[in-house]
Order: sequence, then structure tokens, then C-alpha cells
Amino acid sequence: MSESPPLFLPLLCGTLATVSWSIGNVLSKAALCCIEPLSLLTAQLAVSAASLTVLSIFSGAPPRLSDWRAGLAGILQPALASGLSIFGLSMLPASIEAMLFAVELPMVILLAWLILGEIPNRAIVFLSLLAFAGVGFLQWTSESAPSATPGLGVALVLAGVLFASLYSIAVRVMSQNVDALRLTTTSQIVAFAVVVFAWICVRPLPTLSVVIGDIVPVAGSGLLLFSIPFLLYGIALQRMSATAAALLLPLVPVLTSIFASIFLRETLTATQWLGAVAVLVSALGMPLALRSQPHGSEISPHSPVGRKP
Repeated sequence: MSESPPLFLPLLCGTLATVSWSIGNVLSKAALCCIEPLSLLTAQLAVSAASLTVLSIFSGAPPRLSDWRAGLAGILQPALASGLSIFGLSMLPASIEAMLFAVELPMVILLAWLILGEIPNRAIVFLSLLAFAGVGFLQWTSESAPSATPGLGVALVLAGVLFASLYSIAVRVMSQNVDALRLTTTSQIVAFAVVVFAWICVRPLPTLSVVIGDIVPVAGSGLLLFSIPFLLYGIALQRMSATAAALLLPLVPVLTSIFASIFLRETLTATQWLGAVAVLVSALGMPLALRSQPHGSEISPHSPVGRKP
């Protein structure tokens, strides 16, 4: 009887990834007070792509031209997903933006149903509806409230969630046999190229007038929001099932809310907390509901959500 692989390393990598995403979200929100969103994203991806390329070279696995197909996934995530969400983040509290991204898992499940024909069970449908209802409560505040949520910001973040979900579906369909470091590096390089092209095409051109005081949040958020967590979560997914890894994802909005409350002095209304609880309950319950799926639709450990065997 073969022994199951140890879970300490993947659990550690996955947990550290959620902490990194949470701190990166808060740093991004802090940087947006001084830097235009597209310029911030360009600088963040430059830091991420450069650091991952250096790491790949030193590890003896530099990016190869033959990996370009795997790198195309970077157009969806982080280029489009992060591009839209960072504009949304400029209009929203960091905690709300993170809560909205918690609906990514149920959105992926619904997309897999529509695109791949993977029929969800009743529990998954219920939890998905609960998550989307929670989104409604998150933005259901009076305009006079200090933490009122602009509808445009919510729409932009949800559009980012959609592209992030499509990224998961694309990875499933592409079935690339690329290790975590190479896949992360090529995706970030392609995303950086796409964002730079968009940055150049914008009229009037955004400026990268970054002062010394901005370097720390820009470089820090680039590392903590992109290169480090994407790599760590990729390592976790290679060593444990995506269902188990998904149990860690609700930590992101929870930790983001804690860090945003401490460092950004953000607060949520009672209605928004109700929506946050609904979203988190959905995210926590989704992996348990997935376990009751038929064996033929079991999730593979090699993608954010998996692929059919």
C-alpha cells in the first residue's frame, strides 16, 4: 500500500501564499493613494516578472520560447483579472475587494458547468447562489455611509473575478505539463508585456513618477501580490488536491480584512459583514460539497480547480 505524500510542505506553501496575497492587497491599496492604477500594475508586474526570471535562471530552469502557450494564460490572469481588479480596488476598501474575490471558486464551478459540461450537485448550486447573494449585501449600503461601495468598483472587481475564473478553466483545457516555477514565470512575463502595451496605448500616457517613499509599497506589492503567492500556491497544487488547497483560499479575505483594519483603518457596515459571512460560508463549504461529486468529475491536483481524468 503506497503512502500518501506528506502535507506539511504544501499546506505551509498554501498558507504562506494566502498571507502574501493579503499583505499584497493592503500594500496595493496604500500605493493607490499616490500612483495611478495602470502605472502601479505595470510596476508590480515588472518586479514580479524580473524576480521570477532571475529565480528561474538561478534554479537552472530559465523560461523557454516553447513555453509561450502556457504563458498565454497570463493574459487572463494576472493581466486582465488584476488589471480590472486594481481599478476596482482604487474605488473600494481592500477588505471589500478581497471578499468579492472569494466568489471565484463558485464562479469557476459554474463556468465548468457551462463550458465543460461538469454538472454541479445541489449543494454546489446552493453555495454558489449564497456567494452571489453575499456579493449583493457587500454593496448594499447607503451612499451616505463612510464605507459605501461604488457600483462601478464592484463591477470591475467581479469582471476581474470572471477572468481569473476563465484562467482556471483555460489551464484545465490546455493540460500543459509545465512545472510551477516555469508556468508562473512565463505567465507573469506575458502579463507584463500585455500591460505594458496597454500602458503605452493609453492617452494621455500615465506617468511612472514614483518617489523613494513609493518604492517600498510598489516593489513589496509586486512581490507579495504576484510572484511569491502565485509560485507558492502552484507548488501547493502540485503536491495536494485542489480541493484541499481551496480550503485555504477563504483565509485571503479574512486576513485582508484584519490587515486593512489595522493598517488602513477600514471598517465594514453590519450589512457588509452579513454579505462577507455569506461569501465566506460559501467558500468554506464549496470544497466539502465538491467531495460529494461523482468520482468521474474528481478534481486534479495540477490546476487551480482541476481537470477531468
